[in-house]
Amino acid sequence: MAGTAAAVQELDEHQRVALDACVVAALALSSSEGGAKERMRLLMECHGRYVRSFGGREQAPSYEVFTGRLCGSRVADLLPGRPQGSVLGEMWLLDGDGMPNSALHRLAVEATEHGHQAPGIGADIRHLHSLLRAVGMLPVSTGLSRISGETVQHAVFRTLRAAGFEAYTRGREAMVRTPVLTRRELSRNTALVELGAYAGISPTRQFAGQWAACPMCKWTMRATYRPNGAVDLDCEDERHSLLGARYRAEPTAEGWRLAPRGELRAVPEPLPVEGYVALPYALWLWVTLPGLLEVELRDRLVTLGAEVRLWPFGDAYDLHVTRPGRSRAWRVDVKTWADPYGLAQKLREDPEGSGELCFVVPEHLRGYLPLLRRVVKASGARVLTDVDLVTEVEGA
Repeated sequence: MAGTAAAVQELDEHQRVALDACVVAALALSSSEGGAKERMRLLMECHGRYVRSFGGREQAPSYEVFTGRLCGSRVADLLPGRPQGSVLGEMWLLDGDGMPNSALHRLAVEATEHGHQAPGIGADIRHLHSLLRAVGMLPVSTGLSRISGETVQHAVFRTLRAAGFEAYTRGREAMVRTPVLTRRELSRNTALVELGAYAGISPTRQFAGQWAACPMCKWTMRATYRPNGAVDLDCEDERHSLLGARYRAEPTAEGWRLAPRGELRAVPEPLPVEGYVALPYALWLWVTLPGLLEVELRDRLVTLGAEVRLWPFGDAYDLHVTRPGRSRAWRVDVKTWADPYGLAQKLREDPEGSGELCFVVPEHLRGYLPLLRRVVKASGARVLTDVDLVTEVEGA
């Protein structure tokens, strides 16, 4: 998914308009939020934008064909000209049953001008823009537009750093470890309160006034109502969902009961929406998810007796690791990109200053080490998996 923003930038203006319309329409089709008339109005508006995007180059699909193709069609196949060789050719907005895929919300943030209109994700996008304006990253007059991960990270981290290094580290770690907080817990973290990063839990991630956390990232799982009255709960992160973070909630006489739909046997407890606040989708995507391995690595290395500083020297890299009584130090930059080829391109474009850095990728990307090592070879940097790093520090 790391190449999504780059793939969108490669589209021409007409294709971007079409993508915008498809994403908002898919969110409207798959959401139960709002009334039927409001959703129909939004869908008709999206179809109008979609038709105009085709211009005179080819015949635009009718409304029925347009809404039908949103289910089960690859994103690239929905666009005029059908761009080839793009990561968009490997993504679906909705599956064959009309249920949202993990790519949909990310595209709503990174690829749409009108995402604020869409059910479910719209409130998150509006909240994120309010946050960016509050920290001075967007002028008040700036309209809703495409948001990049780099912009969001820079705005959040810059504002937290203004509170001092300890507050920065504490605030950033809280956003990684606890993407959902009680309002009372939030009130104890001044930096996060001033940042305004947390908001009420999105309607699309609650059921019957309740929500449930993904066991892996602790964020709110997406709630999808089924015709039989049950609710499917899925982590928005595709890897977490594939590893088993998916459940079915069913109403019983004693309340809602959750049962696993995947391999994870641990079942999260349904919690009341009232009294809780959560990070919006984009902050979970660009702060929580990348930070999970960073914080986990710090904890694992500390148990080995290492001394570890998170995000040292103004966030020059992610971990500074030393062993008491040893002269060796590890300067670690953690890379959790889902797309190893996109990561390789990123490393290739920005080799300056990477000498002596140790790039660490998740163990499941071990097969891509030869590719990544070739890319950074000239800079003097190394590439290891997290398991390799732990073994190396332990043996030092």
